[in-house]
Amino acid sequence: MQQQWNDKRVLVLGAARSGIAAAAYLRNVGADVTLNTGSEPSTEERMKIEALGINGVFGAHPLELLDTTDMIVKNPGIPYHIPLLQAALERNIPIYTEVELAYLATDATFVAITGSNGKTTTTTLVHELLKGGSRPVHVAGNIGFPAIEVASKAKQGDIIVIELSSFQLMGVEQFHPQAAALLNLSPAHLDYHGDFESYADAKGNLFRNMTASDRVVVKGSDTEVMKRVPADLDASTFGYDSGDAHVTDGWITLHGKRVIRVEDLALGGAHNVENVLAALLLVEPFDIPAEHIDRVLRTFGGVAHRTESLGQVLGRRVYNDSKATNNVAAEAALSGFDAPIIWVCGGLERGAELDSLIPALGRVKAIVSYGETAGRFQALGEAEQIPSFAVDTLDAAVPLAFEQSAPDDVILLSPACASWDQYKTFEERGEHFVRLVHAYEEANR
Repeated sequence: MQQQWNDKRVLVLGAARSGIAAAAYLRNVGADVTLNTGSEPSTEERMKIEALGINGVFGAHPLELLDTTDMIVKNPGIPYHIPLLQAALERNIPIYTEVELAYLATDATFVAITGSNGKTTTTTLVHELLKGGSRPVHVAGNIGFPAIEVASKAKQGDIIVIELSSFQLMGVEQFHPQAAALLNLSPAHLDYHGDFESYADAKGNLFRNMTASDRVVVKGSDTEVMKRVPADLDASTFGYDSGDAHVTDGWITLHGKRVIRVEDLALGGAHNVENVLAALLLVEPFDIPAEHIDRVLRTFGGVAHRTESLGQVLGRRVYNDSKATNNVAAEAALSGFDAPIIWVCGGLERGAELDSLIPALGRVKAIVSYGETAGRFQALGEAEQIPSFAVDTLDAAVPLAFEQSAPDDVILLSPACASWDQYKTFEERGEHFVRLVHAYEEANR
């Protein structure tokens, strides 16, 4: 598939890791590459671009670039409405995203996962499960390495497990996974897509090239998801209460056959049970040994900062869900436990309404909030007659959460806010929470 790029004049939009990886690949397969960014790249990025020996245009997207462009490969986060891309569409210049480039670069098999929530955990779990098979398996996309970097090295017969965003899926034309899952749909990225229908349709592009011989996995009770399944495809469904994979009498079941008790899963939360159900359907066509599946499900504790289990700490079950930067993600986490929850929340003030969180507060025993939004979360809890506390920092919130808890309770960091009032990233916030929990445990043994 590489010959199509030879001597083509390709404009790569966006630097960062994926853009530079795309430029490097295209340069290696004979394309004449120009890399363009709307801002100034970092010193490290500029050095990498210069080392590739390609032309770089930084700080703006001049329309004259299109005069010497046969095709464009764009960073998924760059919206199509910028003038350069609108002019390219008017000139019928093909526009690819990195996932399409990766698909065209390899004969490996793709297993693809998307959804509004849970895709990183499911992608990582599927990767771990597929490691038990006979075929080499790689992970790519929004986690792991850039898709083109992985695809350019993968061989026929290999499997690439890839997490995909709506941004990436807007630009697919030929991408054809052998197994794919659309986990769920809820409003997100509407500033980019304009409205929910456009966002959901972009997610549905995942299935556009799939056939009856492929494995299509969807949440059967999600009506918006089901609308995106092409009529000619027979989907495999999952759901906590019903589907080809569901829970019966406390057991994870696949086509009615018991796999593992829910209480024996290392992953916590009802939403993660559904991620497990989806993962089992995705890997089913690959004949993974049952003993490997059982071992992974009993030991895989999740992805860092995404309802990540920190295990038993002083008799409490503690979870780091720092990735929950909005109400929808926090609701999913709060709804996933049967035990009493001490909810640690707060962060950047964005003015979001908090009322949508009320239905998820049924198991919340106490709220410990911090940061810019601490007072608003305290008011929310008090209005629902839940003991609630507002502090300035996580350093104060973690000890208070333990003080408000009892053995067998859940302590859950699920902020429902971005981290930028006190941290550069949600990862930094989550890592600080983990350190504070371990320090408290050490001091109180």
